[in-house]
Amino acid sequence: MTRKKLLNKLARFFDADRASQRKEIDSILKVTKKLKDKERDLRHKLETTAPGDERAELQGKLDVIEAQRHKALTLIQELRAGRNKD
Repeated sequence: MTRKKLLNKLARFFDADRASQRKEIDSILKVTKKLKDKERDLRHKLETTAPGDERAELQGKLDVIEAQRHKALTLIQELRAGRNKD
């Protein structure tokens, strides 16, 4: 192999890590969008539900979704920061 081919092969090897991070970030963003839609629906249901057991259950689900979204957004920030350091 020529030097040019070897350098191209080496460049693809190092870019593979960035490509995998990009795919991971994209998949997390898709899930985050779905969670945001679900959160919006639960908030609407919570507003229209009378106080009681069902309302407490909806609030519990909403709390879990908020925590999941927060964790996903934090993970995305960490992945992007790690990518920028390289």
